[in-house]
Amino acid sequence: MHEVELLYVDNDKRILDQKKYEIEYTLYTDGVEGARTQGERTMSGAIAQNKAFQKINYLIESIINKSIVYTPSQIPLMEKFFADYDNNFLVLPDLSESTLLESLHSKLNTLAGETTFVDFINMKDRSQNIGYSYINDEMVHDLPEDNYWVGKFPFWKTPWWLRYDSTTFDNTGKTKEEQQLVREQRVENGIDSLTTLVFTEIDEEVESQLKNEPEGQVVDLEAFKKINKDRKWKPTLV
Repeated sequence: MHEVELLYVDNDKRILDQKKYEIEYTLYTDGVEGARTQGERTMSGAIAQNKAFQKINYLIESIINKSIVYTPSQIPLMEKFFADYDNNFLVLPDLSESTLLESLHSKLNTLAGETTFVDFINMKDRSQNIGYSYINDEMVHDLPEDNYWVGKFPFWKTPWWLRYDSTTFDNTGKTKEEQQLVREQRVENGIDSLTTLVFTEIDEEVESQLKNEPEGQVVDLEAFKKINKDRKWKPTLV
C-alpha cells in the first residue's frame, strides 16, 4: 500500500485542493517466451515481475507522490505560478478520480513490460473515507491515444500514460515552430534517456541480483530511491 499526496489545481472551484490517497494494485506475470525448462520459466518470471514491481513502486513513491494535478486549460496558470517549484506535474484530461485511475492503470502497464500486468488498482481518499476501484484485464482504455488532447502542437507524440518513461507530464506549443524547437532540444539534451535512466538501472540490478540468487529475492527499492534522488528529471514549462 502506498500513501500519496496530490495537490489539485481546480479552476472551477477556484481552490487548491490537497488530497491524500492510499493506493494498492495487483500485479501478475504471464508466461515468459524463450524459457526451455521450468527452472528457466520460474527465473524469467521472477525477473520480469521484480522489474515491473520496482519500476511501478518508484513511479508512485518518487514521482507521483506530492504531484501538482491539473488539466491542459490550466497550463498558463502553471507557467505563471508553479514553474519554479520542484513538485512533479501530473496533467489529466479532467480532474476526476476515474480519469486518474485509468491513466495510472495505463502508465503502470506501460512500465510493467510485455509479460507482466496490473489488472486492478484501488485508491482510497483518506480525508473523505471514499474508495475508488479500477479493474481492467483487457488493457483497453477510454483515454486519448494521440496527444492533441493537450493542445494543437504537442511536444510529445503520445500521451504520458503510453510512454515508457518516468513522466506524468505533457505540454503544447503555441506554434509549429515552437513545437519543433522543443522536440529538437529534447533530443539534443538527451532528455528522453534521462527519463528512463532509473528504469535501465532497475533492470540491470534486478538481473544481477536474481541471477546470482537461485532462490530469488525482492530487490530493495530504497537503493534506487537514494541513488536517483538528486537525478530525478524535472520537466520545464515553456
